[in-house]
Amino acid sequence: MLRLLAVSALCLSVLSGCAATQKIVNKAGGSDTPLAQVLKERPDLRKELATVEIRQYFNRVESPTAAEVKVTETGLLDDSVRSVRTIYRFKNVEGDWERTSTQKEYQCQRGKNTKAFQTALCP
Repeated sequence: MLRLLAVSALCLSVLSGCAATQKIVNKAGGSDTPLAQVLKERPDLRKELATVEIRQYFNRVESPTAAEVKVTETGLLDDSVRSVRTIYRFKNVEGDWERTSTQKEYQCQRGKNTKAFQTALCP
């Protein structure tokens, strides 16, 4: 009986500690991460039939002040475009991630430049 009571108390303390930690993370986080914001804005990425690569970068590990999310879509139903890359840039303002810019780049199937991404539309 004493063992059961001790195990129950231990489980209760562990669970309440997790809840307290989650509350602290929510208060410190302020807004969604840059990646979460992009996924909210682009729910089509979860259902996309093309190959989608999503990468999130921060300017430093501890207390980052800038972030970038790159979404690269490949295998599109377009004979002139090989891939489309959208770059979302964010800055951290008082604990909230705010988007500062969005840039779209294209990798063409044909033409002079088929290796690198460019901002001009493909021919």
